[in-house]
This record gives sequence, structure tokens and C-alpha cells, in this order.
Amino acid sequence: MVGWSYIVICEKCGYISTEKLPEEKAKKLLHEHEESSETCTTGHIKLMKVRT
Repeated sequence: MVGWSYIVICEKCGYISTEKLPEEKAKKLLHEHEESSETCTTGHIKLMKVRT
């Protein structure tokens, strides 16, 4: 059975999460990256859906 997970990608600094995460955890990581960075904004950070 095909499932879906998410990775976090930042187009500004090149950050890519190393784990495939459930949607809620990926959203939390997205917000953590935005808060911890002075230059990266929501417009730079994306969730990418991947098959698992």
C-alpha cells in the first residue's frame, strides 16, 4: 500500500530535512526552521509530498 510522507525544503538556504515525516510533524519542523532563521521566510520553505 502506498502512503505519503513529507520533507521540508528551504529554497533560500538549501535546507532539506533528512527524514520523511507525517504531515503534522513536517509542518511543525517548517515553523521551527522559519523561527530559528533570520533570513528564511514562509515563502522560501516548502513541504514536499513523497511516497513511502
